[in-house]
Amino acid sequence: MNLEQISTFLSVYQVGSYTKAAELLYLPQPTISHRISQLEKDLGKSLLIRGKRRVKLTEEGKAFLPHAQSILGALQKGKEAIERIGLGATGTLSIGCNNSFAHALPEIMDSFTAEYPHISIKVYCYPTKELIRLMKNQNFQLCITRYASNDSEIVYRPVHSEQTKLFVSPEHRFANSGYVSLNEISQEPLITFTSETQYRKIIDVTLSQFNLTYQAKYETNNLQLMKHFVKRNMGVCLAGNLTMRNEVKQKELVQLEIEHNPFPPIQIFIASLDRELNSLDYLFFKHFEEGITNKFEFQKSLSVLSSDVW
Repeated sequence: MNLEQISTFLSVYQVGSYTKAAELLYLPQPTISHRISQLEKDLGKSLLIRGKRRVKLTEEGKAFLPHAQSILGALQKGKEAIERIGLGATGTLSIGCNNSFAHALPEIMDSFTAEYPHISIKVYCYPTKELIRLMKNQNFQLCITRYASNDSEIVYRPVHSEQTKLFVSPEHRFANSGYVSLNEISQEPLITFTSETQYRKIIDVTLSQFNLTYQAKYETNNLQLMKHFVKRNMGVCLAGNLTMRNEVKQKELVQLEIEHNPFPPIQIFIASLDRELNSLDYLFFKHFEEGITNKFEFQKSLSVLSSDVW
């Protein structure tokens, strides 16, 4: 079975005649017949019946038709993606992003727009449930989220996994510690997301397993405000590596390890409808994946430096 045979099968079906398909493809009719025969031989079933007026599909042909169309459709999308890259991609890219991850988008967007300056971009920032609803309503086909659901219409592609860390001000008493225990963390004022968020629920469940209580001193859905409170040494914050990456790099915050870290890994997913991505979505997906990898490499090197110091 090959693409020529599949393409010929679709042409014969669409025009309803071996003769017309031969004219359309500028091929001898025996070549058309041979390709169909070889395809049917490979599949072990007859696909077409020659009628008096028009070629018809067998039951097996009807079953095979959508798959043949899908194969050639995917090939065409691949060609379009290559052409876009070669000619300079254009169009409008629409994506969704989980509120808690929006802080990490600027750097990735900067590099994406530098590489593809002719693409216009729309970004929708909402909680995960709203993102999924909007995606199903065709507002966009792809979104970035920290959480996955059991939804048969959605495909979740994991692109990054990271551990929860403790972040404090350089003036905090923990700042010169290599590791901090859960018990010590629970005794500090905590700067955290509000109680209805998924990440806050993970914190609550994890600490309750150790019979630990804590004081949620400042609660907010605004990440910049959380960072402000931590920088002012008004409490400590539990978060993923990428959340505070720039502040740690600029030495505005200190990242610390948690002793016997019990928190489950924080996942980052690209979620999309269960269908082929269009060429612009695919370009962004690959760029995002590479960008996250680069960020992660920075964090690994930072961890190595920290371990050397402590």
